[in-house]
Parts: sequence; structure tokens; C-alpha cells
Amino acid sequence: MANTPRVPGRSWAGAMLPHPAGEGRRIRHVGGGGISESASVRLKWCSRETDDAGKPKRARRPWGIKLVFPGFLFFAAGLPYLGRKTLVFRQEKHSPWARDIYGRDVLALRERFPCFDSADYRHEKRYFRWVFLCWRGHLTCVYHTDKTPFVTVTEDARDVEDWCWGQISKLAHFE
Repeated sequence: MANTPRVPGRSWAGAMLPHPAGEGRRIRHVGGGGISESASVRLKWCSRETDDAGKPKRARRPWGIKLVFPGFLFFAAGLPYLGRKTLVFRQEKHSPWARDIYGRDVLALRERFPCFDSADYRHEKRYFRWVFLCWRGHLTCVYHTDKTPFVTVTEDARDVEDWCWGQISKLAHFE
């Protein structure tokens, strides 16, 4: 039993929680032969600790710092990664939850490239991919497609694609 791999978790811990704070800016990604464009949700972080009226004692607005790195070496949530496979290092089959090379829980989401006919469905194997890490009260998003040689890292994500936020809201539990 000592050699049994740890099952990826389904939660992120922290004193602050992300909350939707309205509509964000449209997010557009281009590369790898595809374009992803989506409405987004603007986030704010609120403390778990509340005052007598039930309002959070602390709140902060994320910065949303976006950087583009080569896919073979990038930094995300404070640590270096030697390729995408070290970001989603251990993943259970049919689960969006995984662990990175450092043992941190990551939520790996994917959406298939658009298919318009039966030939597309037969041959299209590419995906848009988002990997989210929640670390020290910040949400980091690493985005790429299967055919791009680079990754886009958004540290302290301010705007998150609607679909991604829906998945995070449904799948992530904040401890």
C-alpha cells in the first residue's frame, strides 16, 4: 500500500475564495490552427472570515497577469515546469482532476475543436486545454491547444471563460 499513488484531490484549500463579480472582458486565444473566443466572468477573492453582517472581512481584486512561454519550459503558480506533462503529471482516467509534478491539485479542462460534419468528427483530434491551479489565494490558468508550441499563463486570473468558470464552480470544492 505504501507504493499506491495518491489519488488526485477534488478541492483547493485557502483562506480566500473566488467569487463571480460580474461580466469580464471577452477572452480570445489564437494558435494551433484554432481560435477560441468566449465571454468571461470577472472574479474577486473574499475571505472566509465574515463580519457580524455576514460580509467578508477582506476582499481583493485579482491582477490578471498574462505571459506567454514556450511549452517546454514555463512558470506557473510560482514554480517552473519542464513541459506540459509535468503540469498534468498524474491524472485518473475520466477525471478532470490531476496532480502536477510537485503534488499540487490541478483542474485540467478541455474542449474539442469545433466539428462541422462527419469528416471533422472522424479526423479532428485537437483540443483547447485549460489547466487551473489554486495556490496561495490566487487562481492560475495555463492555456494551450494540442498543436501550439507555447502556453499562455495567466497568474492571478481576473477574468475566466464562462465555460471554465461553470466547470470550476461545479467541480472544485474550496476547503
